[in-house]
Amino acid sequence: MQPVKTISRFLPTLIVLGTVIYIFTDPQGAAAAFKWAFQTVVNGGQQFAEFIRAMTK
Repeated sequence: MQPVKTISRFLPTLIVLGTVIYIFTDPQGAAAAFKWAFQTVVNGGQQFAEFIRAMTK
């Protein structure tokens, strides 16, 4: 096995495990982080939609 393939294969698992551990060790901080991430995605989507509207005019 090549190291790059091994890391890319297990990276999603490590991210999920880290997230679960973070949720259980700091629930309030995790809630704030997820709220911030959700708002960032929503704002990015709105800006992208405005960009598409501007480009199609």
